[in-house]
Amino acid sequence: MERLALDRFASPWLRNQHLARYRWAAGMARGGRVLDLACGSGYGSAMLLAAGARSVVSADLSAEAFLEADRARSGVGGSPLRGVRADAAALPFQDASFDLYVSFETIEHVEADTRVVAEARRVLAPGGVFLCSTPERAVISPGRTLADRPDNPYHVREYELAEFEALLRPAFPDIEWFGQTPCSEGWKRLLTAVGARSPRLAHGAHRARNILRLPAEREQRHAPYRLRGASGWPEVLIARCGPRNAGR
Repeated sequence: MERLALDRFASPWLRNQHLARYRWAAGMARGGRVLDLACGSGYGSAMLLAAGARSVVSADLSAEAFLEADRARSGVGGSPLRGVRADAAALPFQDASFDLYVSFETIEHVEADTRVVAEARRVLAPGGVFLCSTPERAVISPGRTLADRPDNPYHVREYELAEFEALLRPAFPDIEWFGQTPCSEGWKRLLTAVGARSPRLAHGAHRARNILRLPAEREQRHAPYRLRGASGWPEVLIARCGPRNAGR
């Protein structure tokens, strides 16, 4: 299972990555109709609602995740937060239903990735924003290609930046790029060299580096930052698709 819940153990850096992403997204939620797709246990949906969203639809395809999130929603009495079981490739919503669509760490799990992007475009209102994140393969799985099965058994495929942009660009010509958890150019070069000989060894080396950094682990280390002009290379890519003045 690759689903974060705040009441269960998770790798501290993964927990902090997820929380930092939602905290950043919450800055764009105020007054909007929000879809949180692949909501998991629902903690992110609650953060978006608390930030002042007009309404939040908390959606997931997994029955187990949906029931878990439903228990969390039941504690938010009288609020504009509702749950829907939904497939990202065939959303059960009318056109232009949302002002903000949040889809974090989802696209790498889905076979029909182009359909997911087309559905995101369809359900967004004019001027709406689609926030989509995915791990950067050049950092987490160096030596693999888009066609290779990832080491992570829950992932269908993993993208590098240019591949992720090529997927999104036909539906969203206006994309601003952000990253999380940067590593140095030197570390990326080392991973690339190791990955050319053994992708599995490179993947393990990066995981070991994260473990060694646990004593200094803080959520702020994973705060999203603009990729343009930034040094280093991100472990996670985030695309903000839509108007550039939609958020900070």
